[in-house]
Amino acid sequence: MPLSFDEAKQLVERLKLFAQPQRLIIVDALLGGPLAVSELEAKTGIGQPTLSQQLGTLRRADIVVPRRESRAIYYSLANEEEILRAKALIGLLREDKAGLPLAQRIAKGQASLAKPKTQTEGGG
Repeated sequence: MPLSFDEAKQLVERLKLFAQPQRLIIVDALLGGPLAVSELEAKTGIGQPTLSQQLGTLRRADIVVPRRESRAIYYSLANEEEILRAKALIGLLREDKAGLPLAQRIAKGQASLAKPKTQTEGGG
């Protein structure tokens, strides 16, 4: 089904979230799993004020979620779909050949992180 104008506008707004270098770096760092804000700062080199601002933007867009543990706040990608989107988007933008099968699975509606089944496992 072709994109409607409204759907295209929504997708463009979503893409804008990843079109900011610090946000893309943060999302990439979180692909490795949850990180405390201090760990994110050290891993990305993004200073605390900018990091907090960009995490807030990603949080409001439901791309990342915070979790408080004692005095530290840990951030992670919100769910499996966000992990999948981030991996596919970053892989495609890097022209990473490993990202192509993932993008193909998404395009076919197989939006799952599970590896496709082989013939011996019962897959086609």
